[in-house]
Amino acid sequence: MASAALDYPRLLRKNAPAVIHSKAEHRRCLAELERIFRKPSPSAAELRLGELLGVLIEDYEKRAFLLKAKADPVDLIKELMAANRLQQKDLLDVFKHKTLISEILGRKRPLSLEHIRGLARRFRVSAEVFI
Repeated sequence: MASAALDYPRLLRKNAPAVIHSKAEHRRCLAELERIFRKPSPSAAELRLGELLGVLIEDYEKRAFLLKAKADPVDLIKELMAANRLQQKDLLDVFKHKTLISEILGRKRPLSLEHIRGLARRFRVSAEVFI
């Protein structure tokens, strides 16, 4: 256990974790966290560093990807698509037709209750955000 206690400060010096302020820092922290958790047997110090990185990543994502409380449903769909790197065709599981997706995103057609439920499932958010 003493070895693990000595390893943690070494990992902190090497990785220099700090509050995340940019996409580049976010990507670097995500890559390091992924590296740790892909290891078959991460050390106790690595798990502790992973826990810290997780907190820093979560904090950044809450600040960077904050959705407006009363966001317009179409703007919200576009924001969620961008955050998840999705194209219109990736929403066919919700809307069934390409033209329907274009009409909704172009504000020519309103969302139906079925669409709202599908979007909520797809993005794992409350259906209320699309109303």
